[in-house]
Amino acid sequence: MTTDILGPVRHIIGSRYVETVQAYALELTGLKAVRIVKGDADLRDYRPDQLRIYMDDSGFITNLANA
Repeated sequence: MTTDILGPVRHIIGSRYVETVQAYALELTGLKAVRIVKGDADLRDYRPDQLRIYMDDSGFITNLANA
């Protein structure tokens, strides 16, 4: 059985990013840290306790990742 830890926050994809999104997303997922990724950044580090919020140049959330 697998659990989609990001399931409770997937609805924010497509929304404009605002600072309060971080606390909201951490509360719903139980993760401990957030990294905001703008544009096409290539992240090679892995933190199992971190939520990555990807956003485009216009400030809209395009994706979420945890691994």
